[in-house]
Amino acid sequence: MNLLKTKMIPGLMLLFATIPFLATSCSKDTNDLRDQIIGQYSYTVEIYKVVDSKLVYVGDQGSVGDITGTMRVTKSTRYTDGLDFYDGNVVMFEAVNLKDAGDAIVFDIPAQEAWIGPGSVQVSGYKYWDADSSSYHGAFIYNDKSVEIAFAARVMDIDSGLVMVLTAVRK
Repeated sequence: MNLLKTKMIPGLMLLFATIPFLATSCSKDTNDLRDQIIGQYSYTVEIYKVVDSKLVYVGDQGSVGDITGTMRVTKSTRYTDGLDFYDGNVVMFEAVNLKDAGDAIVFDIPAQEAWIGPGSVQVSGYKYWDADSSSYHGAFIYNDKSVEIAFAARVMDIDSGLVMVLTAVRK
């Protein structure tokens, strides 16, 4: 019996010595892409119309004009991989499915009610950014720490026929 105990002790010591290495090698990757994006931004929303599959700027026509403001980007309270974009205390819209694309973090804007300027509209992302053979609705560009998001708007369930492109620069 005494012989068994002495043979087990070195084995147990080796097991306990390797546990810290196993724990660090199996630990979850703590690199959260959202940490790169959260912060304060100044934004401009430009209005476009789709003509022959191309975006044509119409923000300089008549009563249509650009919308400017300040937004705050935070980690989503609803989606574990999402972001919330706030104008003041009002959520403008949410982003999901973040993915590192090398020079940018790309993401999508799901269909949702949003507040753009003074009014509520239904928005859905518009494919604007291409990365890794896929199209995305928005991106955070590492180089200049800016955000670009494109979305289509519906007002009272009527398609506006317009695409809005939000460009934001971190303060």
